[in-house]
Amino acid sequence: MRAVGYFTPSDRATLQRAAHLAEGLTQRFFNLDRGVWMRNPYALFTRREVGKTLFHDDAFANIVRIEASHPVARNLRAKSLYGIVLHDPNILLALLRSSRHDLWALGLFILTHELIHIVRFREFNVDFFASSVERDEEERVVHSMTREILAGISPIDHIIDLYNCQSPDTN
Repeated sequence: MRAVGYFTPSDRATLQRAAHLAEGLTQRFFNLDRGVWMRNPYALFTRREVGKTLFHDDAFANIVRIEASHPVARNLRAKSLYGIVLHDPNILLALLRSSRHDLWALGLFILTHELIHIVRFREFNVDFFASSVERDEEERVVHSMTREILAGISPIDHIIDLYNCQSPDTN
């Protein structure tokens, strides 16, 4: 990892591996069939790719919705596409502050959390454009599900406990 605030290619590969495991764990938790991610594609973006416009100072990641008319969604032949925007500087800063977890563990936590949101938007009709109060409640529900899915994975237990007391917008 570089301290300048952007993920290296090696970091991206680590996050891709974490995303693959997060997909399987989320799929199993919701008892979804194997084709769920083919039917509900998502894209991973970083700060370098999206610039400052989609960056949040107080979050590790956020979800964006890309409509079918956008070239990224058209290439995947999707009605609409969800994207997970990973905020490299915030994630790297959290890693610098703690010696108890690494990029893979923190990435697994973040990506599982965000994939739960995507499943809930797609499969359970949770409102992507919900009010602030509803979003706060959704964060509590998703954090609880994340905790349940990742329970027993020791480096993750520490991360969940660490961010359990944070504001509702830890995603």
